Amino acid sequence: METLMLLTYITFCWIVFKVFKIPVNKWSLTTAVLGGVVLIGSMLMGMAYFHPGSRSARVYFVTTGIVPNVRGKVIEIDVEPNVPVKKGTVLFKIDPTPYQAKVDEIEAQLKYAQQRLEDTKRLRQAAGGSKFEVYDWEKEVAVLKAKLADARFDLESCTVKAPTDGFVTHMRVRPGQMAVTIPALPAMTFVDSNSATLIAGFGPEPVTNIKAGDPAEVIFPSIPGRTFQGKVKRILPALAEGELNINRNMYSVSRALPEGQIPVIIQLDQNISSLGLPLGVDAIAAVYGAQEGFWSHVAIIRKILLRMMSWQYFLRFH
Repeated sequence: METLMLLTYITFCWIVFKVFKIPVNKWSLTTAVLGGVVLIGSMLMGMAYFHPGSRSARVYFVTTGIVPNVRGKVIEIDVEPNVPVKKGTVLFKIDPTPYQAKVDEIEAQLKYAQQRLEDTKRLRQAAGGSKFEVYDWEKEVAVLKAKLADARFDLESCTVKAPTDGFVTHMRVRPGQMAVTIPALPAMTFVDSNSATLIAGFGPEPVTNIKAGDPAEVIFPSIPGRTFQGKVKRILPALAEGELNINRNMYSVSRALPEGQIPVIIQLDQNISSLGLPLGVDAIAAVYGAQEGFWSHVAIIRKILLRMMSWQYFLRFH
């Protein structure tokens, strides 16, 4: 950005010297240089403080490790990787044979217990039997109903479904392999397509000038020549650099810590899902904080420079 401003100023000075035929000597060159230092320096400081920019912007998203509630052999995979699916779509199925057998067993026990309960009630009414025997069978029926509900839940869990709208991006199981209930060994990684969030990291100096609702602009290196409008949605109140993890060591403030960047969530006015950008793509963002006063006019320079940066990505080849 500084290079673009410097080149623009040099071009402006060259035009002025040519048009007005100003003689090139030590006085004119010194004036041009000092004027450039003062002008560009004040603009850079004003933009950095009141209209900050960030090269650390990125589209973040939430992933979910799909871990089944039951353990068993995978018999069917119903989705393709990276193909969008709706919430509730079947992802894969686990062999339900042992869980169906458990349900059948408990249903038979429950049917027997219910019949014995009815017989015991009729016998007590006819011959005056013990009421405690009735209570025992009532308790047995209640316990078996609870076990049956748990067994049916395990049986239904043999069919694993999508938790939200999204897509599977990393599939780790195949038919014939075992799916386990260990969180550290998910069967697949599921991406929540509704969780895409643009977050830009800003230095701590201008953070007091960034407020929710401030206008913002974003460019993507993968889409040169286009600028996307938006606004600041929220400033996250915590930095990862200041997190204290629970461990056996006491924290020492003498350790060198990296400078933390303030995470700012930017909500774009346009839905960019149709542009084909992959989640996690880099971006460059600018927030226009000063809406009143002298420095509000400097925002136009930030906007021009941001657009110049966007157009220069046409010339980048890797």
